[in-house]
Amino acid sequence: MTDQPKKQVSPMAAAVEATALNDFYRNRNLMLADALERERQEKDAMQTEIDQLTKINGKLQDAAAQDSAAKAEKKDAKNGG
Repeated sequence: MTDQPKKQVSPMAAAVEATALNDFYRNRNLMLADALERERQEKDAMQTEIDQLTKINGKLQDAAAQDSAAKAEKKDAKNGG
């Protein structure tokens, strides 16, 4: 605490300051809410892309496994299997 004497503040000045502070925090909250929503949308888009790529990767792995099995069968047949 300070040893400075308390000063009288005009009620009108205090009201103006309180209004300005409320406006500041309201705007800040709106900006933060907007930023959070944009981040959520970006995350959802990335998750959709991950899901699509995972699906494609699974199909490619299945195709590679089938191709490998077919080549192995062909090699066995060629070698008298």
